[in-house]
Amino acid sequence: MGWMAGIERRRTGSPRRRARLGAVLLVAAVVAGCSGGPTSSATPSLTGPAPTGTETTGSIATATAPASPTEAPIDTDAPVDTDTPGPSASPMPTLAGRSLVWQSIDLPKKLSAAADSAAQNAIFGFAHGYLAFRENVVSGSAIPWLSSDGTQWQEGRTLDMTGLNHGAQVDEVVDGPAGLLALGRTPGCADDGTGCTPEPATALWTSVDGLVWSRVDLGKAFGGAAVGDVSAGPKGYMAVSLSTDDAASAAAVWLSSDGQNWHSASLLPATFQDAYLARGTVLSDGFLLAGRIGSVAGWGAGSFPWTTPAVWWSADGAAWSRVALAAAKAASQAEAAVTTIAEGKLVAHVGSWDCTCPPDGDGQAWTSSDGRTWKAAGSQFPSPAVVLSDGRQALQVVASDAGLTVAVSSDGFKWARVVESGSGPADLSDEAYGPGGLLVEDSNGGLWLAVIG
Repeated sequence: MGWMAGIERRRTGSPRRRARLGAVLLVAAVVAGCSGGPTSSATPSLTGPAPTGTETTGSIATATAPASPTEAPIDTDAPVDTDTPGPSASPMPTLAGRSLVWQSIDLPKKLSAAADSAAQNAIFGFAHGYLAFRENVVSGSAIPWLSSDGTQWQEGRTLDMTGLNHGAQVDEVVDGPAGLLALGRTPGCADDGTGCTPEPATALWTSVDGLVWSRVDLGKAFGGAAVGDVSAGPKGYMAVSLSTDDAASAAAVWLSSDGQNWHSASLLPATFQDAYLARGTVLSDGFLLAGRIGSVAGWGAGSFPWTTPAVWWSADGAAWSRVALAAAKAASQAEAAVTTIAEGKLVAHVGSWDCTCPPDGDGQAWTSSDGRTWKAAGSQFPSPAVVLSDGRQALQVVASDAGLTVAVSSDGFKWARVVESGSGPADLSDEAYGPGGLLVEDSNGGLWLAVIG
């Protein structure tokens, strides 16, 4: 079964976004609307079966692993529907017969957050291990570190930042058939009065081992167009244009078999009229695009236009059709996002970059087994909380004043809490899920690894 990780592949747990996300998680259940806006001597091996999933806080492919946080089927006392599994959500049953055991990781001095006050780590999990990008927030430089198990780390070669003023921060890493693809952005977002959208990609890098990365020529690959999202899966790699609220903004999609060489996909104007693309998903038998329908040109001064969540499907990346989302309703900045819960279990839900609380359309959600036929869900999906998946079931981590809450779900709607055993991280700065289990960085730069015992 393939390892996967879903809803937010971006660095929602990073220091730059931690305050925003923390507020989202703790108030998501009650807020209905929005207001404005020691290193190893040997190189860990990354060779193995071709990935069956996509993102790394995108998808994680097949791996042989010890007991991991979501390895066993859920056995609970009457799971309950919740918005998020945090303390503010409805009481949840506990995961029967299992407990969460934390292990404190001794990091190499050069990777420790205390070693340099200007540095921070971005961590990601993938098919065969974990990546930590050691970033200098002043110079913008980034050095990759690799671990096969989350405990032993090896330093890689500094990423090429040639021509990038103040560098770029690694925001996404996806795992595809030819290896890893990392996306770098200028930190922050653009706010034109209609809300906050991510900055476009300023750099892409590919790697077959996680230690040495090759820079992609964005001008050659995308002809100067702005890239907003990348995804990967068995069928290759997909990049989605950064849609804007400008009336002249046109949706665009590019496909690649290796992450270095890209070709443009044909998008018929009639199929993508007034389309605002947010992100893509690569499945084993096709491609999905998620976003919204409805022109928002001309809005501003804090006004949030009503748009309709939308999803498009293609078997080959060439011919696209908009799929039906039963009873989809227009709402303030409503935008579809697709999360892979497990193999054959997808959830489409309303998500947005634009505010510090759920958008008005947050309660809309649909389920699908193939991405083509969607059924309205009767429960609210915990958007925009971070949901990870190992290909069998989903995992979610929520930080509060009482500490961390870890919960699992087989469908993304009914959650059961995992009981913690012993001491662990007091808070959450970043998290990743990989073959060794759940990896969490706390606000003091300490690293923790969790498995279920």
